[in-house]
Amino acid sequence: MLYSTELDKQIKELVIDIYQYKHVAAFGYMHSQNVALNIQYDLQTSEKMIFTRIKFADQIDYISHSHEDTLIIIFSDTGTYFKRVFSRTIPFKNNKSKPKIVMITSADNLNIPYVDKYICYKSRKDYSSHPYALTMIADMICIEYSNYIQEKNI
Repeated sequence: MLYSTELDKQIKELVIDIYQYKHVAAFGYMHSQNVALNIQYDLQTSEKMIFTRIKFADQIDYISHSHEDTLIIIFSDTGTYFKRVFSRTIPFKNNKSKPKIVMITSADNLNIPYVDKYICYKSRKDYSSHPYALTMIADMICIEYSNYIQEKNI
């Protein structure tokens, strides 16, 4: 089962960050990047513009040049996104000015020093089902963001 009260709480916290951060980006690799593209489109309908790119080199460039005014959401079912991105280097030599990074993943044993928060979910860990769990979480984020905006405008 995907839904849990802890996941709901984490999504609500992420929504507040999405609302408050000046710059927001969402990235993934392959299937996960499709989820990033979908959340970009869906948040746009709530008038929140976020950045994403399909080309992996553009993602690396954006992440490498981001600062503390940026929130970066990483969709990575297996949690291996950063092994691909920074396979030979260590990013963010100055941790005081690095972006806030939130990784949405089914890997529950990660400890990446520059990831600020993990949103973890249960997964069957098979190739065919993993994009659907990420898609559902992205949809939950967009619905919660829409609700949050409506509450702020009352």
